[in-house]
Amino acid sequence: MVLMLLAVVWVAVLAPPLLRKGVESRRSDSVGDFRRHLGVLQRTGPTVIAPAHTRLARPAFYGTPTAARTPSAPRASRSQTLRRRRNVFIGLVGSTLLLLAVGAVPGLHLILAVAGASVLLLAGYVAMLIRMRNLAAERDMKLTFLPQPVSTMPSVDTGLFLRRSATN
Repeated sequence: MVLMLLAVVWVAVLAPPLLRKGVESRRSDSVGDFRRHLGVLQRTGPTVIAPAHTRLARPAFYGTPTAARTPSAPRASRSQTLRRRRNVFIGLVGSTLLLLAVGAVPGLHLILAVAGASVLLLAGYVAMLIRMRNLAAERDMKLTFLPQPVSTMPSVDTGLFLRRSATN
């Protein structure tokens, strides 16, 4: 009993300094804490992706032709987009035909209603594809670059020209 009481007293005397020392050592590692928090923020941040709306290369100068394309990245994304649209279209057509075939069985009126909704979805998707194609064609027709400026003055030293115009 006396030994138990002595052990409790020793724990009561030695535990607070040991706990304080552990807390202080954790607080002094602010750089490590900062790096840990920064790593968490880095994992949760957005990733950088190429925009999908760039179709033509931005002109470096006025005379760049309209047919100049950007490097292969937009072409790859364009082909992926077309493949994805084709897959969605085939999926909608297939599901519509399957639902219409199953709905032809007498007594399955609910399946026929779902097939009607699938037909409406297919029609809406085709209308959206046609609208997007028309907007892209209109944008291509309207997009023109300004002609390259033609210099009417003979080649003149710009610094000399500016010095003379500043003195007059």
